Amino acid sequence: MIAGLRRVLCLSPHPDDTEFGCGATLNRLRGQVEVRLVVFADRAATRGEKHNERDQLAAAQRLGIPAANVKFVDQLGMGALRLPVRFFGTEESRDWIRRTVAHVVRDFDPDAILAPALGETMQDHQAVTEEVVRVERGRAAILGYETPKHNRLMRPAAFVRVAPEDIRAKAEAVNCFTEFTTRYYFEETMLDALARVRAMDAGFHGLAEAFEVYRLVVG
Repeated sequence: MIAGLRRVLCLSPHPDDTEFGCGATLNRLRGQVEVRLVVFADRAATRGEKHNERDQLAAAQRLGIPAANVKFVDQLGMGALRLPVRFFGTEESRDWIRRTVAHVVRDFDPDAILAPALGETMQDHQAVTEEVVRVERGRAAILGYETPKHNRLMRPAAFVRVAPEDIRAKAEAVNCFTEFTTRYYFEETMLDALARVRAMDAGFHGLAEAFEVYRLVVG
């Protein structure tokens, strides 16, 4: 993916965003890099879901991310609360996003940060990545992952070649989220189809996940 990659920070506005956006890539990288996953919200208030934390841990572990490396923002020890879904755009929420990103980057020192692509129509996704791009000035690459349900403007510039077993692991990871079962786009056939289109975009026959590139420092 990136030469010398050792630590990857994944930012997930809601449970399941990281798994859906870059799950196959994370499965391919398992055992090669350390991944830390930070989740900003749950859906307890908006959908009455009671098991987001349990399901998030199961999904991440399916992709090789240990439970100790998966944190909701209120578990980071900095006084943050889980942001209410659909209220990420308030100035108070934006401030907490900035503080959270700065805190985790200082603590983890990632080589790459993965967050939703900037063209998202989902306002929570937009808010997280806009603040990452706005405030993060270190050496880490910043890449935007794809969540097609909420993205009409994806302009990928980086592609990660993945294998059928990576797509299978991605499908199993997203389907660890047990309380919202009408997500037809989580079916393995849908994920496989998208990966085939992205490989075609990249110019080869096979499977790929796509990313927008917001910063990449070489040398």
